[in-house]
Amino acid sequence: MIGKKSRILPSIINDGVNFYDDIIIIKRNETIKVFSSKCTHLGCKITNIESGKFVCKCHGSKFNEDGKVIEGPARKDLVELKINFDKSKQQLVVYE
Repeated sequence: MIGKKSRILPSIINDGVNFYDDIIIIKRNETIKVFSSKCTHLGCKITNIESGKFVCKCHGSKFNEDGKVIEGPARKDLVELKINFDKSKQQLVVYE
């Protein structure tokens, strides 16, 4: 993916929600989703989950584990990032 910023995810990702730098990794068995941790309201970094919801500490926006807004002031869903498994290197790569 030329022209896009990419990074290699940690080799071991625990099941559940993982906060890693400026991304949120959700692993459920063999399924992995990756979202930007930047709140779509004003860009604050989301760093915690409460009762199964991602909560922005700045203004209280809440998102579900699919990245969908469930409570504002944010109006847009979290940005889901593309991921790819590099078979030759046995690495999971995320593209921003």
